[in-house]
Amino acid sequence: MLKLTVPDEANRTVPLFRLAFRPFFLGGVLFSLLALSLWAVFWITGLDWVPYGGWIWWHAHEMLYGFVVAIIVGFLLTAVQNWTGQESITGWPLAGLFTLWLLPRGLLLYPIAPVESLLPWLDLAFLPVVAWVMGRILWRARQFVNLVFVPILLLLTIANAQMHWAVVQGDAVLFRDAAESTIFIIVLVTVVMGGRVIPFFTASSTVTPSVLPNPVIELLSLGSVALLALLHLFSLIQHLSSLLVAGIFLVAGLGHLLRFLRWRPWITYKEPLLWSLHLAYLFIALGFILCALRYAGLSLDVLSRFTALYPTILHSFTLGGMGLLILAMMSRVSLGHTGRPLVVSPWVSFSFLCIIAAYVSRVWLPLLSPATSHYSSYLLSIIFWLSGYGIFIFVYLPVLSKPRVDGQPG
Repeated sequence: MLKLTVPDEANRTVPLFRLAFRPFFLGGVLFSLLALSLWAVFWITGLDWVPYGGWIWWHAHEMLYGFVVAIIVGFLLTAVQNWTGQESITGWPLAGLFTLWLLPRGLLLYPIAPVESLLPWLDLAFLPVVAWVMGRILWRARQFVNLVFVPILLLLTIANAQMHWAVVQGDAVLFRDAAESTIFIIVLVTVVMGGRVIPFFTASSTVTPSVLPNPVIELLSLGSVALLALLHLFSLIQHLSSLLVAGIFLVAGLGHLLRFLRWRPWITYKEPLLWSLHLAYLFIALGFILCALRYAGLSLDVLSRFTALYPTILHSFTLGGMGLLILAMMSRVSLGHTGRPLVVSPWVSFSFLCIIAAYVSRVWLPLLSPATSHYSSYLLSIIFWLSGYGIFIFVYLPVLSKPRVDGQPG
């Protein structure tokens, strides 16, 4: 039995701050729409001001630590309540935590000289506070297995500090390494959570037996990602031979592909909330395989010069894997935690297709059509992203900002 606040007491709280998924899903998505709109304007016409760190740094940092981290935090601080039976952060403390995320977003975009030197510290404070809030709840409930997310959040803090230090030092190499380490730490969070929820959701929605984890596949797939995350975080990747790194990426790619196939994606084609999760996971597996080809020297240059660019390949994780998985998870969590049936409208299904199109445009369009302008693939992917996540806001704004339909807390 969950030890939650009684309905009358909880319902006096503003609906937006009754559980963490509400403000962080809504705020994260709205911020991504703003961030990518500005990114498009920057490439098309330029802008009259320069954000903290410059536009390239700002885009990479804010899509990861502004958008993706907000969704991760919203999910974790909501899920910890289900895991432990303890009440999660809510009300004014939640509003304060959300403000701690929101304030750096505005100041990094349009820095003010008197506080510019404090911006890194303000931005870096968020994840340790989240780790402390989550860790206290897990510790009280003796949920030690889920404490793994606390050090992961602290690893993200280290990578974030490296990104800020790269600005201070003007070190483009450190910026690149820190951005890549952030991506693989987030991918680690994604595949750990994906391994928990995707087979469970698949079995419960299709009324089929649940697939039990295979210990060997789990060790190879998760262990290789954890190794890649640490190698990137501590700048060790460049000290290894390219073929060895390619081998690690190949193990990760094949391991996650086997994991994906064991979850029987073919039985989910009638359920948008399922096939979207499976497809996002496939994009992650393909990302590892593309990285293996790149490090092996087989970067597909014979087909297209664009796939030799590592940032293009990494978008298989960020735009494809994270972008689609986040949209699918938010759609499901927002319905389930507001007392609504787990059924999405055709518009939401179309939003999933928009993110798939954005992924294809950013990663695969240059491969399939080598004559395509690189900037055209940028802008086309942004248009599809804005369409997909714009639909989410249109459909889910009432869901996230209004009380549960069953009158319960949350």
